[in-house]
Amino acid sequence: MAAHYFETRIELHDFSDQENSNDFPAGAHAPTEEIQLGAFRGLAYALVFETALVILGSFGWELWRVLH
Repeated sequence: MAAHYFETRIELHDFSDQENSNDFPAGAHAPTEEIQLGAFRGLAYALVFETALVILGSFGWELWRVLH
């Protein structure tokens, strides 16, 4: 199988000056010091909900086995 190569220029820009500046574009918010835990809170709610479903399902299964 033949490989075909061609040369291309890849330009990498230095964005370090933009990260340290205090000028933010219109509509952008300045970074805050507080820790955003929204994703972890959603994950915790999902784990609690799943645990409750497993407990109720296990109880229902045992009840089904006892009655039959």
